[in-house]
Order: sequence, then structure tokens, then C-alpha cells
Amino acid sequence: MKTRLVKTLVVLIAVLAVGALVATDAAAQVNAMSGKSKMTYTKREVVPVGDVEGHIFMLGDASGLNTNTGKWAFMDGAKARSVGFQELTKGNGPQTGYFILSKDGSETVAKITGTIKTVLSPEGKPLTTMSGEWKYVKGTGIYEGCTGQGTYQGGFTAENEYFVEFKGILVQ
Repeated sequence: MKTRLVKTLVVLIAVLAVGALVATDAAAQVNAMSGKSKMTYTKREVVPVGDVEGHIFMLGDASGLNTNTGKWAFMDGAKARSVGFQELTKGNGPQTGYFILSKDGSETVAKITGTIKTVLSPEGKPLTTMSGEWKYVKGTGIYEGCTGQGTYQGGFTAENEYFVEFKGILVQ
């Protein structure tokens, strides 16, 4: 009798635990999102390392506007800001930083980690692209407590201008 009661209690606790997890997941809303931002550097500091030709550290601050490219109207027309650090050798290397979107008193802050690659065109002009991953580290306003992650890619259109396209999920 005691064994049957213990087994029943164990099953009941397990059912309640699974129910709580399902209820938590049901309350969280997962939204697929994507966008494209055109960015212009407002500050850019380049420091040559001096060990090999073309090895630099670069700290940059860029701003622009975001355009929603997905089905869900995520941050369409939002102000975009990117603050980042790159260690490049002849235009190639890692990048890290933050990508911030702000609109109507709400903000999302994503930590980015990726790679910059530069190749020369047949005319000898540099063609620079970037790609990597992002993860939300903060949200305010209607995005308070958000989580999510995704990927990004982009490229330079001029010396101080670039575009970045991103896609992923936002969980609220």
C-alpha cells in the first residue's frame, strides 16, 4: 500500500512538473524576425599594430535606420546603432560588438560575433563582407526581458557605409 502511494505521488509530481514547463513555454511567444539596416560610421578609430603589414585594431560607432524584411513588423523604421571592435589583417579578421535598435521608447540590444572578409575585385578594389551570429542581451519597453538569437551578413557600399541583414527569433 505504501509503495503504491509513493508511486502515485511520484507520477503526480512528474505530471505537475511537465505541466508547469508546458505552461511556461506556452506563455512565451516566439517570433521569427528579419531586417536590413543601412549604416554610416559616425566615429572610427584605427590603430596599426605594427607587427605585420596591414594589421590593425579598429573601434567603430555607426548609425542608421532599420527596415523590416519579415512577416512580423519588427522595429520597422527604428534607429539602428552598431558599436564594435575589429582586429583585421589586410581587411580580414574577427569582429565583436553590439547592435542596438530603438523605436518608440523600446530597445533591443544584441551582442554580435563574426568575421570580416576582404577580397580584391578584378579592378583591384576591396570588396568587404561580414557575417556572424547575434544574441539578445537586453530589451526595454515592449521588449523587456526578451531573449533570442540569429545570424547576420552584410557588406560595405562605400568606405564609411555598409548594410547589414539579420534574421532570427525573438522570444517574449
